[in-house]
Amino acid sequence: MKFKYFFGSDSRSVPFLSTLHDEINDLKVITLPPNTKGRGRKISSNPVEIFCNENNIDFDYFDESKQYDDMEFGIVASFSKIFSNSFIKINSSLFNIHLSLLPQYRGPTPVETAILNNEITTGYTIFKIDEDIDTGKIIFQNSLNITNKYASEIYQEIYNLFKSDYLSINFHYEGSNQEGLSSLTKKFKKQDFNITNNSIEVAKNKIKAFDILGPAFMIFNNKILKIHTYSELENDSRIKLGDGFLYPTQVTPEGKRTMSFDDYLRGLK
Repeated sequence: MKFKYFFGSDSRSVPFLSTLHDEINDLKVITLPPNTKGRGRKISSNPVEIFCNENNIDFDYFDESKQYDDMEFGIVASFSKIFSNSFIKINSSLFNIHLSLLPQYRGPTPVETAILNNEITTGYTIFKIDEDIDTGKIIFQNSLNITNKYASEIYQEIYNLFKSDYLSINFHYEGSNQEGLSSLTKKFKKQDFNITNNSIEVAKNKIKAFDILGPAFMIFNNKILKIHTYSELENDSRIKLGDGFLYPTQVTPEGKRTMSFDDYLRGLK
């Protein structure tokens, strides 16, 4: 008997796993073993393992050397492990869910980079995994409008799209080669979240793009001010940037709780 497999290991994996668990009987879940975090080296399970335990879903830890002989196909979503070429060769029916319209925005941060680049649309792609990164044959794509949306909103819309699309996706389709101009994304560092010396447009894009990874921040009154959201409506609660005013709505001042920007300004008086 052949089984459908799921490979995932972080919070972005969980919505895809939830959909597949609802749709597939006897889904086999593969995740990564717990690691140690912090000074106390506390053992910490990943979000997929936690979700499985909370929902009584059986799972196994990934084994790089294993051939999954009973696998009909495997769906990979935000799995923090790059498969070796030898693993791909002995487990050939593996498909990755990538959150862009490939070949655009290959790599680790496709949603965030699309926002930073002022894209109007993005989407997700399911492709057959090969020996290179995000280059395999495409079996399915769907798109959505991302104008003025935060990364968290885009992630949620993609999760919802996949939930409605799943039954129409043919995982036995040979797929088509990726066509068009390709582009790569990068892992962002803390300094990338800094908007202190940015233009208004760049600052707004960073606030939207980094609401999960960041948040964006600036140096204001000689302290770090994290900015979670902003408004397009002009008002007196504003910050001067290089070419205009930013109107934050939710902020986290250095050493304090998250609050409205209005409350923060009142506390300065």
